Amino acid sequence: MFKSKYLNVLQHNRIKNFIIYGIGQVFNLVSPLLVMPYLVAICEKEGLGKIGVGFSFALILNVLVDYGSYINGTKEISINRSNREIIKRKIVSVYIMKLFLIVILLLLAFLLICFVPFFNKEQAVFFFSFSYVIGQFINPTWVFQGLENYKWITFVNITSKIIYVAGVFIFINKKGDYIYANAFLGLGLIIASLIGVISLIKKYDLRLYKNVSKDALELLKKDFSLTFSQLFLSFYQYLPIMIISYVGGNNMAGQYRIIDQIIMTFRTYLQMFFNFIYADVCLQVHKNLKNGISQWFKYNGLNYVLVLSLLIIAVVSTKQILLYFNIRSNELESMTLFFKTGLIIPIFMAISMALKQLLFALDRNKEYINITIGSSFFSLFVFFILVKNIGLQGAFIATISIEILIIVLYGIVLKPIIRLSK
Repeated sequence: MFKSKYLNVLQHNRIKNFIIYGIGQVFNLVSPLLVMPYLVAICEKEGLGKIGVGFSFALILNVLVDYGSYINGTKEISINRSNREIIKRKIVSVYIMKLFLIVILLLLAFLLICFVPFFNKEQAVFFFSFSYVIGQFINPTWVFQGLENYKWITFVNITSKIIYVAGVFIFINKKGDYIYANAFLGLGLIIASLIGVISLIKKYDLRLYKNVSKDALELLKKDFSLTFSQLFLSFYQYLPIMIISYVGGNNMAGQYRIIDQIIMTFRTYLQMFFNFIYADVCLQVHKNLKNGISQWFKYNGLNYVLVLSLLIIAVVSTKQILLYFNIRSNELESMTLFFKTGLIIPIFMAISMALKQLLFALDRNKEYINITIGSSFFSLFVFFILVKNIGLQGAFIATISIEILIIVLYGIVLKPIIRLSK
């Protein structure tokens, strides 16, 4: 009877946390969908393409400033959530490591923007986009995920996106204002993240300790391979729009950005789901392998049904979605073909992200790193060739092919472990 009550309370708390977390993630999903039609109307597709290139630049640098904190940092805090001292040392050492990294990235960004012609042409866009990297440096969400404190995660998400949306609608009024779009995204994240960090400082009495520099250096060494692989994964995810801009121009990049935003909406949702259940999956697998894998399968199986349902709705509503993004009638036919091809990507993305989560929970980081680096090299080569020869359609065909390849490779690694658990 006591066990039954305990399970009911646990289930109730998980549903409550999911609702709280989901509210914040709705803002993450909806905010770009609100501002993008406005940006297309004011800045046109060419301006949107430039904004997208700047945003991708920031997202790639974010991988370096995060340096595995959202994987290993979250996991360690989740497992040691009852040990206040370990949590304190982990938070401080990770932020010292990130401080070192943000200084290096600032110097690297300055050199790229000033001396590489591709970046130099749109200096203002890239400099303003770097504000988002600063925001990610401060962002304490990785801590809150480990603690499963979804109220604070939701606060950071909602506050940052309200500032972003308000900034775009109030201050972007003419075509040339596209340079400021990513600045408002960064400003929102900086303000919201600072409030979250202050709450952690007060709660855990965070302060520098004797060997913090040594611990930060150890983290740099320990998570180098994982971060290196994540960097290549970011190349696979975020370099495509830069390749399209380089090969086909900013107008084609704008077309890609519109369709990619829908795909990114699914990716953002899947990442949200990944983050929400990741700490619990790690904990369950750590306690009991068989039960942990069973729980992982239930979570992701139900989620996959939801994703497929949403994709069917998107396919049926293709014309209405494209018109919402201010697509001209003479472009509607070609964009419809691109859009429907692009919607195939989340079908496989949902599977690959679920398998990736299990790899991390089972400490198969080395295999993940090898797969990610190898497939990323191959994907960029295939992407460039297909875009150059087929155009925008080639971009989506390349992405679908790579997602299938990654699923096969993940499956090969996980098959003997899942069989053993049975």
